[in-house]
Amino acid sequence: MVYLYKMANNTYMNHKELVDRVSAHLFKQSGKIESRNSWNAMRNYLEKLDDLQLMAMLKEN
Repeated sequence: MVYLYKMANNTYMNHKELVDRVSAHLFKQSGKIESRNSWNAMRNYLEKLDDLQLMAMLKEN
């Protein structure tokens, strides 16, 4: 079963899309290219978070 979450701009995202959005946002924030290993470690960590935690990370910035 796939859950969709409504974002502030009236778009809907599933968990994978939330992970993609948060990781892209973190990449833009840091302004530097990460190594492949650190990028994978960050993605693995984000995938373990629940959707509410991911949405909170997006709202913080």
